[in-house]
Amino acid sequence: WQAPSIMTPCPSGGTKDIEAASMVIEPLGRYDPTGALVPFLAEEIPTVENGGVSEDLTSITWKIKEGLLWSDGTPFTSADVVFTAEYCMDPEGGCAQLAKYSGVETVEAIDDLTVKVTFSQPTPNPYGPFMGGQSPILQKAQFENCKGAAASSCTEQNFNPIGTGPFMVTEFRPNDVISMEANPNY
Repeated sequence: WQAPSIMTPCPSGGTKDIEAASMVIEPLGRYDPTGALVPFLAEEIPTVENGGVSEDLTSITWKIKEGLLWSDGTPFTSADVVFTAEYCMDPEGGCAQLAKYSGVETVEAIDDLTVKVTFSQPTPNPYGPFMGGQSPILQKAQFENCKGAAASSCTEQNFNPIGTGPFMVTEFRPNDVISMEANPNY
């Protein structure tokens, strides 16, 4: 058994870190035990049938649930989703989850609750970015000074992320102890 060494999966690909972080920070959608896609922070899973995935398979548009709050009480918006893509796609940042963004050309906020991901070519499986425990959304306000080469110096942010999940970190000692309390905004 190993205790988690970090509370954000961006700089770490370890299962122990991804699982621990999933109680604090969340993606737009997840996979259930059968592999089915389940909306989480999104209203629904975008598909060609519901218009969320373009007919030519070059874009996916996510609609975010209304009223979501970060654990600090601020609103969760599409700006956080766009920021997360910019953070992870920065070539100097060392994001362990960069492969989730393979083929992504742009990520844009259409409005506060809508995000459009455009791919450089038709992408039959557009569910890499923002889907599953390896691709959660980071709060822009907390991580905005942590992009690129600065990512490795953001210990406080990586150990105590502000999230939308059911718990908040109250104490984190790498490879030792994590203490959490209920997120009052969950």
